Amino acid sequence: MKKNSQVARTKSATKKTSDFRLPTSESRSVVWTFTNQRELDKNQFIDYVERKVFRTIRKHQMLPETKIITLKKSQDLNTQILKQILETKFQVKFSTKPNISTTNLSEQAENIFKNIIKGNFKNPEPTNAPLIYLSDKELELYASLKNIKGTPRKQSKTIQTLFNKFLNKNQDLELNILKAQSQLK
Repeated sequence: MKKNSQVARTKSATKKTSDFRLPTSESRSVVWTFTNQRELDKNQFIDYVERKVFRTIRKHQMLPETKIITLKKSQDLNTQILKQILETKFQVKFSTKPNISTTNLSEQAENIFKNIIKGNFKNPEPTNAPLIYLSDKELELYASLKNIKGTPRKQSKTIQTLFNKFLNKNQDLELNILKAQSQLK
């Protein structure tokens, strides 16, 4: 008798664990979808942005020897976002001589495109720009999720009109412009 009851318990225990299901997009709130259709909820997206900033700092060796990061004092959104992210691991100060730039992917792609239209194919690549692989859309969403207030970046209407025509076919347009510019060197 004991053997049968033990067997019954193990079967019921395995049955309970087999009912476990991974959360679907209906059960969690999706805030960001990548071009490969991978979806992120709020916490995953916040983690994605923060990890991307720290990975960029590490990859491009942007950390100063003093480990004190100085930013240009500004109320723009990029500065406020970068300040909040960096303060989790580093000491951050404001200065007239910053050692970290707040340039992001959208801003850099726009500047490259402006210079190409003017016939200037040599664009200085921004050094020490941890936000360089994050677009305006990603940063604005991060700011809204973390309740960060700041002035949004002013975009060139003529360049954005051109970008919008291409963005439907190539969602990674800004990143592709940045990669193409680095190949022109």
